[in-house]
Amino acid sequence: MAGRRTAAFQANSEGTRTTRRSVTVPFNEMSEPGSYYCHQTGWLWRIPEEGLAPGHSPTLNICSTEQCFVTKISEDPYVPVGKAREICANWDFYVNF
Repeated sequence: MAGRRTAAFQANSEGTRTTRRSVTVPFNEMSEPGSYYCHQTGWLWRIPEEGLAPGHSPTLNICSTEQCFVTKISEDPYVPVGKAREICANWDFYVNF
């Protein structure tokens, strides 16, 4: 896919499952639960399994005139905020959470 970008990295998980490589995709192509970094806002998005299952609550719906890209930073939707900030800092992402 044209919108997909990947970069390999070494993760020091310290009890938190982090992804072995970052995968950046458009918001509507998220297919796995986890913690995601939003490139448009610098926010941390916690996407539980229920958030991606059709017909389940909560339903995620983002409307924008611009395409929103997200990067999965952890397989754990409830990664501690400090750990999420550390992961983002290691990838030189601007953090706004």
